[in-house]
Amino acid sequence: MSIFPFALALGLTVPLTYIVLRKLYPGWVKKQAQKKLESRLFPHGNRQKAEVLKTFRSFTGERFSDEDILEYFFKIKGLQAVDINTRTNYWVKKYLFSPTSIKLNYFEQVKFYETFLNFPVKPGIEKRSFFKPEKFAREKIKTNRTEQMSKHLA
Repeated sequence: MSIFPFALALGLTVPLTYIVLRKLYPGWVKKQAQKKLESRLFPHGNRQKAEVLKTFRSFTGERFSDEDILEYFFKIKGLQAVDINTRTNYWVKKYLFSPTSIKLNYFEQVKFYETFLNFPVKPGIEKRSFFKPEKFAREKIKTNRTEQMSKHLA
């Protein structure tokens, strides 16, 4: 039995697998995830997207292309808007946990968070939390044990 066919098959499979996983797969992930994130982050459509691009270009000095800006915006705001702990689309989760292609300097990052901290989300979608700070306000805490405590101190 000859080992030549197995070596040939392995020799063809390894480079093709490498090409698919390193070159084509990230493109598929990006395409699928950006479709989902665009509908979530831009509920008002292209007008809202154009405003974000314009604002982003103003504080970065037009150093980046529109595609790079949108990728950065999708990844940073997507991590804030999408609850990863719940059932999330595979493509979105894979895309959000990959690094961004651009790096902003400190001042640009500060400006980004100042500008887009309260970026509007779809109406009807609220962040739910088990912690309610108003429940623990000092005015709401009732203590009827002050007399008992003063007796123990005396």
